[in-house]
Amino acid sequence: MTQNQYADLPNSYQIHKLTVTPNITLAPMAGVTDSIFRRIVLQIGGCGLVSSEMTNAASISPKAMKRHNLLDYSPEERPIVMQISGNDPDLVANAARIVEQLEPDAIDINCGCPSPKVTGGGHGSALLRDLPKMEQLLKAVLHAVEIPVTLKFRAGWDEDTLNYIETAKMAEQTGVAALALHPRTREQRYSGSANWGRIAETSAAVSIPVIGSGDVKDAHDALARLRESGAAGVMIGRGAMTNPWIFQQIEQLRRGEPVFEPAPADKYEFLLHYLMICETEMNERLALNKLKQLMGRFLVALPGCAALRESVHRSTTIEEAREHLAHFFEPYVEMTTVV
Repeated sequence: MTQNQYADLPNSYQIHKLTVTPNITLAPMAGVTDSIFRRIVLQIGGCGLVSSEMTNAASISPKAMKRHNLLDYSPEERPIVMQISGNDPDLVANAARIVEQLEPDAIDINCGCPSPKVTGGGHGSALLRDLPKMEQLLKAVLHAVEIPVTLKFRAGWDEDTLNYIETAKMAEQTGVAALALHPRTREQRYSGSANWGRIAETSAAVSIPVIGSGDVKDAHDALARLRESGAAGVMIGRGAMTNPWIFQQIEQLRRGEPVFEPAPADKYEFLLHYLMICETEMNERLALNKLKQLMGRFLVALPGCAALRESVHRSTTIEEAREHLAHFFEPYVEMTTVV
């Protein structure tokens, strides 16, 4: 192997006329992938496509959208996909029409979310138990809009009802432009391991792009998964919360360059920057909750980081949280300054 052992891997894929480059993308995550998080990830670099948070079709109407900003985005976030969940074909199709007026680059239908709150309403991965209903829903959306429609789904409801190949072929036949497969079942949720062999099987079974998702923890993981699965691209969710630099690192590794490893001072700067934007764009309670949510997965990886998370989670004001961060990172920032 030469130093640049990943140079031969594909670096883009097509969603109809849209070229996604690089082919490493940010997964939609409810409560996480808002405009602020997406913008920061894109500023760091290496991410070819971002997605809105999953949005219930029932909350997509002119009246309902005045109460939330789930589908807000800035021009610098393009290309962007907006993800919808729902169970009623007519309702989802109507929501898709409204979303299309916001001019995203594509609309994604969520048939993968394993949350009981979502599946209890027949949304998300609950549709894996009723492929005729899923097909009806996809056809309704495809008929309603002109922009590309994609599908995110799981391998099946449980190990006894694996239907990922059947789902992929049905989606392709209806006109879906690309697929994103998380190869766990709904029953697994996030336990066990993601079986990327299922992504390889799906990639071989259809001609539209298949994007693999699940258990991508670092740059080596991402490119190894891309090679072994033959997928058109890799989608990263929780790994981006843990390490927002992962997209940049993948790009550097692919080019055979030294991979940037964030120092404690870089992590401190990221958290302060994230908090500052949240504080500017939303009220204090929401901004503080955003920081707490991010801290739950953000990889600090330093002695005492568990206590830091606990201190931030107990904070009742932004200033208090900022003081905890400053106290924790002070020795590392001073060390960087001295060096």
